[in-house]
Amino acid sequence: MKRYFTAVLFALFSQVALSSLVAVAEPLKWQTRLADHDAVIFASSTGVDSLKDAIAAVPKSVWIRSVQVSPLAQFDGLQHELHTYLQQHYPQVFADALASAGNIHNPKVVALRQGFKEAVLASDFVKQMNADFRGRCERITSVDIEKFFITTQSSSPQFEAMLWLKTEQCH
Repeated sequence: MKRYFTAVLFALFSQVALSSLVAVAEPLKWQTRLADHDAVIFASSTGVDSLKDAIAAVPKSVWIRSVQVSPLAQFDGLQHELHTYLQQHYPQVFADALASAGNIHNPKVVALRQGFKEAVLASDFVKQMNADFRGRCERITSVDIEKFFITTQSSSPQFEAMLWLKTEQCH
C-alpha cells in the first residue's frame, strides 16, 4: 500500500512538473506566508513581481526562514548555472545521473543530490538573494530538496525539485 501511495504521489508530482515546463511563459511572482515570528516566501503565479519586493514587504521583526522555489524550469539562468557547476565539480556523477534521468529513486540520480545542493548555494541566483537579504541581517545558508529528478523532454535536461532555501539570522 505504501509503495502504491508513493507511486501515485510521484506520478502526480511528475505531471505537475511536466506541465510546468509548458507553462514557463507565465511570469513568475512571489508570495509571502506570515506567522507570528517568522515567514516563508515562495514562487507563485500571483503576488509581487520581484523577490526583493517580497522581502521588503516583511517586517524586519519577522524572520524570513526560507524561500521556496518550484518549479525550477522557470529559472533558465539557474538551470544553466547548475549544469555548469555540476559538469565542473561532479563530471562523472553528473553524466551518470543524466543517463538515468526521470527516476527520483535511481541511485545515480540520488548520488547527485549533494552536488546539486552545493551548486544551488554557489549560484548567482542565491548570491543575488543574499544581497536582497543583507538589509535584514539574514542570509541563505542551506538548501533542502524533495522530489529531485531530471527531465529530458526539452533540448537540454532540466532539474526539478521542491527547493527550500533556508536562512540564518546574523548574530
